[in-house]
Amino acid sequence: LETLSLEEEKHINNGVSEDSLYSQALELTTQSNTLSTSLLQRRLRIGYPRAARLMDELEENGIVSNGEPGKPRKVLKY
Repeated sequence: LETLSLEEEKHINNGVSEDSLYSQALELTTQSNTLSTSLLQRRLRIGYPRAARLMDELEENGIVSNGEPGKPRKVLKY
């Protein structure tokens, strides 16, 4: 696991995500080595489409690995 640099944190927190739950999803990455869309759904109490969008954003920002069907994603940075 790799920790986000201050510059990366600023980039993420300065509007990369328009979703108000992005910071909470990011916080979940500090609690485990893996993250799944279903975990986002349960912990954030949201539906699948929103959880999937959050997961896509986390992947685009290099926080989690690419997805494999039926498997949780590895947390790369937190």
